Amino acid sequence: MMSTPTIDFNTSSSSGAESVSSKAITVDLSGPSGEIVTVDFAVTGTATGSGEDYTLGDGTLSIAAGDTTGTITIANIVDDNTDETDETVIITLSSPSNATLGSDKVHTYTITDDDNQPEISFNLTNSSGSESISSTAITVDLSAASSNDITVNYSVSGTAIGSGTDYTLTDGTLTINAGETSATIIITGIIDDLSSEGNETVILTLSAPNNATLGDDRVHTYTIKDNDGTPTVSFSEITSNNLESVSSTSIEISIPFASEVDIRVDYTVTGTATGSGTILLLMTER
Repeated sequence: MMSTPTIDFNTSSSSGAESVSSKAITVDLSGPSGEIVTVDFAVTGTATGSGEDYTLGDGTLSIAAGDTTGTITIANIVDDNTDETDETVIITLSSPSNATLGSDKVHTYTITDDDNQPEISFNLTNSSGSESISSTAITVDLSAASSNDITVNYSVSGTAIGSGTDYTLTDGTLTINAGETSATIIITGIIDDLSSEGNETVILTLSAPNNATLGDDRVHTYTIKDNDGTPTVSFSEITSNNLESVSSTSIEISIPFASEVDIRVDYTVTGTATGSGTILLLMTER
């Protein structure tokens, strides 16, 4: 009379690339049986069944009388284009008939990802807006979706001044959630002042991505366009006089509003006295 065999997996773990469409997992008996041996199995793991990552449900394996092996097949393994962590299919044996469970009652099959990490970069390298626009969103794109959250650091520089002087934005970290392909960095609190100052820039630079690689367009320059126009230079008074005994006199030149750039204007002297020169109005004067 044959003794009752033990039943368990041939190995406790195995793996294969997601490009391998199916995998047969071997279940062994310690010896042949004169009867059909059955064993239930349950399927768990980080991979998703029902055709999303693979096809295999809970079931029962039968090994014919006299045979010593059977197989459980993980079928329809999906070779997607999404960067993701390696995923597992865990098969657990239970409730054998005409056999007893051996020590290797659990097998873990790892589906290894074969997709490259996506590239992360700015959607555009340049954009601009009037200083009357109080905020703007700068878009950062992924070349493809990922099943992982992606982070990237960014630094802020440029000719405009942050901390609420011209705008509000500091160095930080941007997160693109798993499954999404874009996110935005927002420049807020753009100041619509009354000073003629010329256009100013806010430069954003990406660095140190996690779960992605840097693309070519890692720097974005946003130009804040001045909307105050060029001030008009004029005399504060159109006439003045003084005694000839006074060796010098000041003639005041003014502009209607402050300028953040120096202003230079030429002048000539006519009348019975003559002369010419250049006046330089510094940016702090008006």
